[in-house]
Amino acid sequence: MPVRGPLQANTSVALRSAALAGLGMAAAAEFIVRDDLRSGALVPVLPDYPMRPRELFVMYPQNRHLAPKVRAFVDFAAAIYVGSVTRAC
Repeated sequence: MPVRGPLQANTSVALRSAALAGLGMAAAAEFIVRDDLRSGALVPVLPDYPMRPRELFVMYPQNRHLAPKVRAFVDFAAAIYVGSVTRAC
């Protein structure tokens, strides 16, 4: 049965898949759609339209020593996410 109305998802990966399937536009972090933009599978739309900022939260207990692998992940995610721009495709 065809779906009518807007598609909503809580992950950019699902929205990317929907956009690639021709179901409409998606707002996704640039690192999620970078290869699709380069290949032409997706194209930017409304490039001058400001997107709402998104937040990324990392939660861990403060009362314990932070494991080096957790610190490495937090640093990696911060570097990727802060440098990423949300785009509509």
